[in-house]
Amino acid sequence: MNDDIKNVLAQRKESERKKRINQILSAARKLFLKKGYEQTTIRDICRESRLSNGAVFFYFKSKAEIYAHIYEECLRKLVDFINTQYSRNMSSKKRIETGLRTYVRFYQEHTQEMNILDISYQTLSISEQIISRFDQLIIEAFKPLHDAVGDYLEEQGLSKKFDPLELSILLVTSIDGLIYNHRQQFFKSILKDTPLSLERMVGTQIDIFLQALK
Repeated sequence: MNDDIKNVLAQRKESERKKRINQILSAARKLFLKKGYEQTTIRDICRESRLSNGAVFFYFKSKAEIYAHIYEECLRKLVDFINTQYSRNMSSKKRIETGLRTYVRFYQEHTQEMNILDISYQTLSISEQIISRFDQLIIEAFKPLHDAVGDYLEEQGLSKKFDPLELSILLVTSIDGLIYNHRQQFFKSILKDTPLSLERMVGTQIDIFLQALK
């Protein structure tokens, strides 16, 4: 068998491998969003992807590993989305506002990805290596805001009074709370006659934070 034929066969094999992996991931993603992670079984994924149990397990060791692959895709999309919005030419205040508003935009424009990210990877039976990779991506997504808060504290002469890491986490978790309440529509009946959008509430939260540091 000459090299050209070997290359063609290798390319076909790789194409088939990618096709099957995509079949599995597409089926699993659909089921996770529809039924939830816990309620989805490997049998469900096999049925939805139209592949045998053996074929699915050939590419993935477990349901958790399938979910981890999908989770990483969503997390990388979040990191890329955040990084494209930043510029080091922005003031520290503008970078804080941009970071938080970008996170909210991701929630609004990428609902499926946010639903996937709702499952904590710390609770899945996946390797420490994968968990470490996810931890690094979380840090990467968080770093622009952390840096901006640190710079802002320096400019305001408050770096010795406040911990930028602590403040950054408080900011993110407060915005997470707004997003969670928005998703659950807890205050829908209360706010039905009030022009309070998620964006406006986020803006108010940012203003409160910056005013408190003056």
